[in-house]
Amino acid sequence: MEINNNDYGGFVVSKNIVSGVPIRYSFREKSSIPQLNGWNLYSMNDDDEYVNNSSNFVVLSAESIYKLSPVVLEIFDAPYGTDLCWLYEEDVHIGFYDLVEDREITIDEILKKH
Repeated sequence: MEINNNDYGGFVVSKNIVSGVPIRYSFREKSSIPQLNGWNLYSMNDDDEYVNNSSNFVVLSAESIYKLSPVVLEIFDAPYGTDLCWLYEEDVHIGFYDLVEDREITIDEILKKH
């Protein structure tokens, strides 16, 4: 897949994800920095102490995100305020749980929330 990083902006990602720990939470908020797209990704191992230390995060391009977890680009256009828990079965990602709506949700439903 050809990815133009300029079409996406930067993703704020836990270093644990970069090290191979699966994504547990993703949320999108309006960024005050134009180079960031508002997406934040936390791993299964990230606790409050970990996420409160900004040195535990890096900014990644869309190309790098695609290599780690292509489904992130599938939900890229979700609106600000999207707050998702990633669901797994036997270590395989099987879907999302919308923490705002308190229910399982499909990618199509996530994208139609505009």
